[in-house]
Amino acid sequence: MLTTSNVSLNMDFSRLPVSKVTGKPVIHFAHANGMPSRVYQPIFEVLQQHFTVEYIPVLGFDEQGQPTYAIDNHWKSLTNQVIDSVQQLVKKHKVPVIGLGHSLGALCTLQAIYRKPKLFVQAVLMDPPLIYGRDNFFWHTAKLLSQKVADKMSPAGISKNRRDVWDSREQAHELLRPKSFFKNFDERTFEGYLQHGLRDQPDGTVTLTIPKEAEVAVFRTNPSLYWLKPNKPPKKPVTLLIGDGSRFYEMDFPHKVRRRLSIPFKLHAGGHMFPLEYPDSVAQLILATIAEQA
Repeated sequence: MLTTSNVSLNMDFSRLPVSKVTGKPVIHFAHANGMPSRVYQPIFEVLQQHFTVEYIPVLGFDEQGQPTYAIDNHWKSLTNQVIDSVQQLVKKHKVPVIGLGHSLGALCTLQAIYRKPKLFVQAVLMDPPLIYGRDNFFWHTAKLLSQKVADKMSPAGISKNRRDVWDSREQAHELLRPKSFFKNFDERTFEGYLQHGLRDQPDGTVTLTIPKEAEVAVFRTNPSLYWLKPNKPPKKPVTLLIGDGSRFYEMDFPHKVRRRLSIPFKLHAGGHMFPLEYPDSVAQLILATIAEQA
């Protein structure tokens, strides 16, 4: 496994445009559904040795928990949020950014690149839920005809029934850590989830920072028009990083995307949540991929 020192010795980022404010290239990050950006801090700490890392704290909400962008079909408004955030950074730093995202944030970033390519220099996208080909048509049909069927086809069916209030963070730790979703998280990212993925309530309990209803809505509105859209490559370099145990990899979607959109992919150990399972090695892979695309 690579170490941070290996990257410092071997990676060349000198061809990337640098911020007029910080003197470093700028990364813009967007998070996965249910995982506020600060949960990814162990990854950011590695990247910040070479880059200025900026991020949307919570997609769809402000830091007080108030809705700011609608969770609508095909994530149009959340993609607008990514575009608006990147535009602010480009204005601030006077350079285009490197797009970085995981799951929801990865696909919103990809959609932003297709709409506003001049805002980006390149992108590294981790396990975007890019349902492709015939399966995308089936998903689109299910969304139109039956929410019950759509919920069975997506994580919404599980998410809508999940617990969302705990007596304390200690209780949340005890009950969540053994669950299959969290059991492989790195200890640092799991602690980050307890701190940032949960928020305090006036009665002393804790609840989800991203409300359960919003989490379910994101799953139910996963983009479903890729069976209709023109199949053309993005105008900027993009690479997908895919978990070798991810459902999307098992369904062959990265291969279809590579064939139809000319977007290459690399594999990393882990499931769909691999960035939070292996933050150190994922950070190294991100750095190596950025250097290759520079």
